[in-house]
Amino acid sequence: MAKKLGIFKTEQEVIDTVAALEQAGFVPGELQIIAKDGEHSRRIEAETDIHADEVMELARTNGSRMMDEGTTIAAAAVMPATGMTGAGGWSAVPMTTDGLLATNFISDDDGVSHALRALGLDKAEDESREAIRAGSIIVVVETDESHTMMDKEGGPKLARLSIAESVFRNQGAVHIADI
Repeated sequence: MAKKLGIFKTEQEVIDTVAALEQAGFVPGELQIIAKDGEHSRRIEAETDIHADEVMELARTNGSRMMDEGTTIAAAAVMPATGMTGAGGWSAVPMTTDGLLATNFISDDDGVSHALRALGLDKAEDESREAIRAGSIIVVVETDESHTMMDKEGGPKLARLSIAESVFRNQGAVHIADI
């Protein structure tokens, strides 16, 4: 499977992109939309009939699941507290099973990276993470063909992902990547 990712700043750009991709022969099963939250996805879902994955909701769900599964042990250790007023004391500190503070149970403060990896965007995680945090929306086209299935040495790229890239460019994508 090959994927092409486009990052867009507005819901209208995504709606227009989905329409153009469908007109170019792509079907909803080949399209994935990833938004920050429900505020950024409602209109897209209503106007395109394509579900948009909401990263912040997924991050919250994964964080809760990790806690439910015992990854975090609240008040699991009693540690000496230094720097307190008066004599040193003991304090209960939330710890995880790997010894990290419980407040850091997700490696990226808000769980966005973990959620993007769960959605299959590990190869484009850096650009995608910052775009989602800023409120941009990601459109991913996935096909069964390879990136070069129809490409000729030195000739024009005729593969479907090249068509998707052309649509992304025409609709104002601020970033396009193969993933």
